[in-house]
Amino acid sequence: MKNVIHTALIVMLTAGIGLQSFAQDEHTVALYTFETGNGNTVKDLSDYGNDGDLMGPKWGEGNPGGGLVFGGNGPRDFVEIPDSESLDVVEGLTVEMWLYLEAWSTAGGTGATKETTYKVGPRSDKKVLLRMTTDALAWGAAVVAGKTDMPLRKWTHIAGTYDGKSGVGKVYIDGVLDGEGKVGGNITPNDDVLWLGRGAGPFLEGRMDEVRISNIARSEAEIKELMNKGIEGVLAVQPQDKLTTTWGKLKADAAR
Repeated sequence: MKNVIHTALIVMLTAGIGLQSFAQDEHTVALYTFETGNGNTVKDLSDYGNDGDLMGPKWGEGNPGGGLVFGGNGPRDFVEIPDSESLDVVEGLTVEMWLYLEAWSTAGGTGATKETTYKVGPRSDKKVLLRMTTDALAWGAAVVAGKTDMPLRKWTHIAGTYDGKSGVGKVYIDGVLDGEGKVGGNITPNDDVLWLGRGAGPFLEGRMDEVRISNIARSEAEIKELMNKGIEGVLAVQPQDKLTTTWGKLKADAAR
C-alpha cells in the first residue's frame, strides 16, 4: 500500500501540485497516527517502515481521531518496534507526541524509549524527561528535564530535541520551551528495540497519539505546526488549480 501512496504523491508533484513535507521528510524516521483502529500492528507512515507490534494496548480515542490506550503497570501495555538503522540516530533527535495521563509515571519516562540510547516521556516527578547516552556523558548523566508538571486527564503535547553539533537538549510542553541543558557529544546507538508507552520498568497509564521521531533537532516552529495542524494536516497536499487532496484520502484510495 505504501508504494501506491508514494506513487500517487510523485504523480501529483510531477503535475506541479505543492506539498508540505517536513512531517515526512528524509529526517522523519518514524511517524504514527494510530488511525487504523484495529489489528495488532501500528503502521509507520515514514519512508522507513518502522511498524510496531501491539503488546497489550487497546485502540481507542486519540487526539485527533483514533489513538492507543495503555493500562499502566498492571497489564504492562506497550508497543514494540524492532531495531533498524533508521532508529539509530546519532547527530540529532526529536521525539514528539500527544499524551493523556491517567496517572503519573512510577519511574523514568513512559513515552518513547530506546533503552540506554534515548528516551522522551513523563517521569515520576511529573516532569518531561529527555535522557540519552552520548560519547560525552553516560545514560545516567545525559538528562534534560522540563520545569512544568504534566497534568492528569488532559491531552498534552510533549517534545524533546537534541542537537549533537551544539550539544544542547530541549524539552517542550504544548509547543513551549520548558527546559534546556548542555549535554554534548553525539548519541550512542544500540541494537535494542524501540518502545512506545514504557521505559525499562514503568508503563504508561493513559493514552497516546500522533508520534513523530526525527534524526535532527526540530525547531520550535516545526513542533508547534505539527502540534497545531496534526500529522495529516501537515502532510496535506496544498491546493493548486482548486484541487485539494489530503494524505488521509490517499491512504483511503490506496486501500481500495
